[in-house]
Amino acid sequence: MKIQFIGAGSAFNKLDGQSNAVITAASGKKLLIDCGSTCWTTADKLGLGLKYTDIDAVYVSHLHADHVGGLEELAFCTYFNPNAERPRLFCNTQLMHELWEQALRGGLESIQGKVVTLTEYFDCHPVENSSFFVWEGITFIPVQTVHVMAGYHIKYSYGLIIQEIGVSSEKPKVFFTSDTQFAPNQIMDFYRSCDVIFQDCETSPFKSGVHANFADLTTLSDDIRSKMWLYHYQPGTVRQAAKDNGFCGFVEAGQSFDF
Repeated sequence: MKIQFIGAGSAFNKLDGQSNAVITAASGKKLLIDCGSTCWTTADKLGLGLKYTDIDAVYVSHLHADHVGGLEELAFCTYFNPNAERPRLFCNTQLMHELWEQALRGGLESIQGKVVTLTEYFDCHPVENSSFFVWEGITFIPVQTVHVMAGYHIKYSYGLIIQEIGVSSEKPKVFFTSDTQFAPNQIMDFYRSCDVIFQDCETSPFKSGVHANFADLTTLSDDIRSKMWLYHYQPGTVRQAAKDNGFCGFVEAGQSFDF
């Protein structure tokens, strides 16, 4: 399995692109982790050669535009291509309903001659709470994290624990946090159980409160930081700062990791 970051920056980081990634299975099939508004242009800019018909599946972590803004493009460009199959779509059950009603319906519902639904664009696979799904010999366990408090209501994001099926001692376990507040008490067990961590990390000097800030992440123990890669950062981030503080580094746009 290979994980390649299409972009590695925050929502408005035009230099490093938004943080979307593509997983390539041993079979060669590809799954997108999120599909933000600049996903396709960043892939072209990096020369990744990623085409709509390459995408077998998409996982959606939450509804912010830097994570779902490119789905309409994928939906239309596969729907009207007679040679393309519907991409599979995986996400939390409640989130899948909200994805259609709050993010995609306005643009996708009406086409000439008919009214369509999400299932006509995607082969939908809702994932229940505390459950998992398997795609191309890889197990994905969604991890609910706190992203935004909208008044008295929590807007969750769903990260992933990812592991190829096989002898566990030979298959690294990867934790992809997606967007999350700094909450070590809630997710420390996942940090400890995984071999590699891709951690949401804002690098702004002004803490937003909705992402883990670099200064807070430096308070984690040495053993956790030593297996943690940082992504979703602001433009102009000094790369050496991560290694100087015991992290693996900041992920570069287009960087690949083979497991």
